[in-house]
Amino acid sequence: MRWLFLFVLVLNFAYVAWEINQPEAIVEAPRVDQNVPKIVLLSEIGQDSVALSVVNGKAASDQADEEKEVVGGGCYTLGPFRDMEKLRAVTRGIKKYVADASYRSHEEKEQAMFWVYLNPAGSYGKAKSLGAQLKKKKVKDYFIISSGPKLNGISLGHFREKDRAYAHAERITSLGLKPEVEALFKNYTIYWLDYKVIAGEQIPETVFGKHLTGKINRLVRTCS
Repeated sequence: MRWLFLFVLVLNFAYVAWEINQPEAIVEAPRVDQNVPKIVLLSEIGQDSVALSVVNGKAASDQADEEKEVVGGGCYTLGPFRDMEKLRAVTRGIKKYVADASYRSHEEKEQAMFWVYLNPAGSYGKAKSLGAQLKKKKVKDYFIISSGPKLNGISLGHFREKDRAYAHAERITSLGLKPEVEALFKNYTIYWLDYKVIAGEQIPETVFGKHLTGKINRLVRTCS
């Protein structure tokens, strides 16, 4: 048994000596695709690169700030206004945000009423006689026109709705008379406010919300 133990021990020493004397195996590194970007460790980044990143970041921030500074400005038109006091209130509201402001006015016409009448009878006496006929036929709402181009004609009423005016005219026609229906217009003035916002300024929506009601448009226009 002693000799067997010594024999095994000698074999172990011989195997260890053989492993030590073997040449180191060469492991071939896998090929790297040239198109794949190289991974750079944080420890490999130099101070110059870090500084450049900070500078670039600041430049981007400054650029964003510059863009914010030019927000606003431009030229606009508000209107139409029919109430001069409302226009003045808006002008006071935007005053501190604008470089200049001015308004334009324009005359407009709108249909106000429909007039039903009988053409002039030629004299006041004839008009009075015609009025007596109307009274007999139970037409009470009339009067003899005392001035203007329709002097001695007979007015039969003013109506806001066109349908009502023509219905009344048909009733008078059924009595054997020949009434006329004329649309009456009234003149009114509309105003437009032109203004230029100071560069970098923006008029808060609350200002417009406070003063602008109804059919008021806000339009962009070319600065002159």
